[in-house]
Amino acid sequence: MPESIAQFTEQLDLQKALFIIGALIIVALIINNLLRSRKLKKRMMSNFAQAMVQDQLEQPKNLIEPHFSDGSLPVDEPGSSPDLPHHHLPNTPIGQASVITEINEASENTDASLEQSVYSNRMDPNIDCVVVLKFALLIKGQELFEKMSQWPTRTPYRMAYEGLHESNDSQVWELLQADHDYRELQLSMQLANRRGPVSKDDLAEFLGLASQLAGDVDAEIDLPPIPQVLAQAQDLDHFAIQCDIQLAFNLVPNMMSWTTKEVDTALVKMGLALSRDGLSFNYTTENYILFKAQIPGINFLTDDLQTQRVKNVIFSLDVPLVPQRLQAFTKMLEISKAIAQELDGKVLDDNSQNLEMSSIDIIVAQLEPIYLIMQERQIPPGSSLALRLFS
Repeated sequence: MPESIAQFTEQLDLQKALFIIGALIIVALIINNLLRSRKLKKRMMSNFAQAMVQDQLEQPKNLIEPHFSDGSLPVDEPGSSPDLPHHHLPNTPIGQASVITEINEASENTDASLEQSVYSNRMDPNIDCVVVLKFALLIKGQELFEKMSQWPTRTPYRMAYEGLHESNDSQVWELLQADHDYRELQLSMQLANRRGPVSKDDLAEFLGLASQLAGDVDAEIDLPPIPQVLAQAQDLDHFAIQCDIQLAFNLVPNMMSWTTKEVDTALVKMGLALSRDGLSFNYTTENYILFKAQIPGINFLTDDLQTQRVKNVIFSLDVPLVPQRLQAFTKMLEISKAIAQELDGKVLDDNSQNLEMSSIDIIVAQLEPIYLIMQERQIPPGSSLALRLFS
């Protein structure tokens, strides 16, 4: 009997030991998970802050007023045509002109030296849904970063953030900074781009995030109704369809074909520069890409140029991305004709017919209403708003 009791006691002690060891392992796992979670949260906050700064890198630092653009004074800002497929095709008389063609997607690659963000950080109710949060007490940027750390940093429709910083009896709108105090916060989502108008789901998510943030920091929020914003997005998209015009025509040899060296030399001689992706030659003025020359099916950086022959060169112009004053169409026509003479070629429309002056005059005349519509909408071609909308 005593021997049985001893065995029972040993088993009981072993069970206790195993239980204690198991408990210690569980506690260690919990502590480890908490530490990893804290590190992950810090990393996400850091990435979020960096992404916001990167997305709004060109933000003016010393604006005295909220960043609602006046619109009556168009500002031309450098930019370039984005690498996105065109969502819209023009449905206007100019869209039916003989020299107008849909630009091949490959021709839309831009010179990476100009591929800085085409987004202006100025919020504008012309193309943005803007939500304003007003705080009862000053709030630190760090607290806002923490509350917004789970927000998406890359969305189909650009989101932007600005805070009203109070310092030394002055108020300045700026990018959020962790150590600054803020009285108000502006959040915006762009209403349309070349993908089309913002969807109800995307908009609802944005407004939901803004509402949740207002609740978390006990802020007064000015929230627009979703149906009104969606109607504005549809109207903006309809305007964009009217103005999203691309002009293009072909340069072809009178003989069979050209060598890549001949084409390269002629294009560079006329001031075009090879893009960093090697797919197009870009003509730039004042940091705008006025037009491009693309050789279909040839990459001038990666292909064996010794074995390639050039049968045509496509010249293309993205109308809403270039200021009217730069006369991009006239310049593109002038240079393409000069290159045609240099290479013993001819300029053709999309029906493979010689480009006549009568057709050119019609196109120039039909461009005027497009420019006028954009000016009246306070989104002039080549402006920061146009660069954002037609992206």
